[in-house]
Parts: sequence; structure tokens; C-alpha cells
Amino acid sequence: MDRRRTLIVLAGVLLPGPALAHTNAELAGRRGPNGGQMRATATLHLELVARTDELVLYVYDHDDKAVATRGATGRATLLLGAERSEIRLDPFGTNALRGTGKLPADPKLRVAVSLTLAGGKPEQERFDPFRPPVAKK
Repeated sequence: MDRRRTLIVLAGVLLPGPALAHTNAELAGRRGPNGGQMRATATLHLELVARTDELVLYVYDHDDKAVATRGATGRATLLLGAERSEIRLDPFGTNALRGTGKLPADPKLRVAVSLTLAGGKPEQERFDPFRPPVAKK
């Protein structure tokens, strides 16, 4: 019985658990702590809060703990049909980047975000900020 218990403990320690990373499909049905749309990159969770005059991108690790954005750079590319525009994102608060500009509150609006944390590699993700969240089944 001790051998079996040891194997169970080892399996729990060595096998990755579902809390270690989330996919965009798993995040699609939930809103972030600030009411924005959530997305996952390889190393981060991103929450985009969009208003008609600004974008705020909140940055978290995969445990949803705030990640400092001091020294980070970012860019949001807005895509709506054939129209394309960009908004620069600058560090804001402790774990966010913010940019201002005119955003059409259209469910078809797509926002491609590029983010580079200080000393890090670029991360990219796409959002549909004005599309209603997908309900979980």
C-alpha cells in the first residue's frame, strides 16, 4: 500500500495540472477581473478592456497574478473590414498598458495586441473586445 501511495503522490507532483496553463477556449466564457476579454499567450494571461476612446491591457501570469509592466512596450492594431489603425500602448498602473484613440464599438472589430515586457520576448494575441462572451456549456 505504501508503494501505491508513493506512486500517486509522485504522479501528482510530476504530471502537469490543468491550472498550469489555460487556453483561449477555456478563457472564452469568462470575463477578467476588470470586465475585459481574457486571452492566453505562451507565458501570460491578457485582459483587454475596450472603451470607445481607450484600450487598457492588463497583464497576469498563468496563475492570474499581476505582472509588472514597468518598461513594457505595446501596440494594438485595430481591424474592421478594410480599415486598419494602430494605437500605442504605454505602461499604466502596476500591471497594465493603456492607449487612447477612437474605437468603433462594433462586434466585428478585431484587435491584435503585441506586448513586450522589459527584458522579455514579444507576445501577441487577438481580441474581439465588443463581442459578447461565449457561454460555457
